Amino acid sequence: MPKKAGQTIVIIGCGNLAWHLATHSISLKEFKVVVHNHQPNKLLSPFETIGCEVHTSLNKITKEADFYFICVSDQFIARVSKRIKTEKGIVIHTSGSKNISELQHENCAVFYPVQTFSKNDRVDWKKTPVLIEASGPKSLKKIKTIANLFSREVTSLDSEKRLRLHLSAVLVNNFTNAMYVAADDFLSKSKDKKINFKLLKPLIRQTVTKLDRLSPLNAQTGPAKRNDKKVMKLHSELLSKDKELQKLYKQLSHLIQSQQNQHA
Repeated sequence: MPKKAGQTIVIIGCGNLAWHLATHSISLKEFKVVVHNHQPNKLLSPFETIGCEVHTSLNKITKEADFYFICVSDQFIARVSKRIKTEKGIVIHTSGSKNISELQHENCAVFYPVQTFSKNDRVDWKKTPVLIEASGPKSLKKIKTIANLFSREVTSLDSEKRLRLHLSAVLVNNFTNAMYVAADDFLSKSKDKKINFKLLKPLIRQTVTKLDRLSPLNAQTGPAKRNDKKVMKLHSELLSKDKELQKLYKQLSHLIQSQQNQHA
């Protein structure tokens, strides 16, 4: 698909991913970007400021767009897909967990960036892996071409494999962040005054950096790996007032030890 000015991207939704798709698409200076949301929303105003055409309903989605990105909650993908009437365009969902069959269109695809998106954060699209899937060779060529305008790391992956990767992404991102929340809460309950969570940030960064040269298994450290029962007992006692976190600490310690033993 040759690059040319005047192609139209329709984005349905106004959340974080929709915003980052829109800002990057606008920056390419070769697409008209039209944003639709099912109702008025204060999040739509910034889209107008960067040059998007904005609509506060799904009633008048153009039939002439080249790409339709559905950026809504997973449960609404199929419903929104039915609202899109197009002959030449390719209908795309951006979910890591939903099958491509959610899209009831002959020409359809998946565009799933393996990334966490927040509105005000800068996203390095070139280094963000993008997983794609398509309904046929023609659609695959189109989705691959536009994906390459975003990322240098474009990989074709079917729905089943993408779901497995999505689950893994939840483990390393969402679940890990929940541990950050737990640590921050624990430090805030210090007897004298709150211990600042920022003291842990260099450790967090180094933990991730190590994975550039070590496997996750070999990067593992800590009392559970060392089987330091005295320290683990002390930690468990410190968590005696938070039974849920105490239980989780024991379970994760057991998981670490099991992982190490399996690969010994």
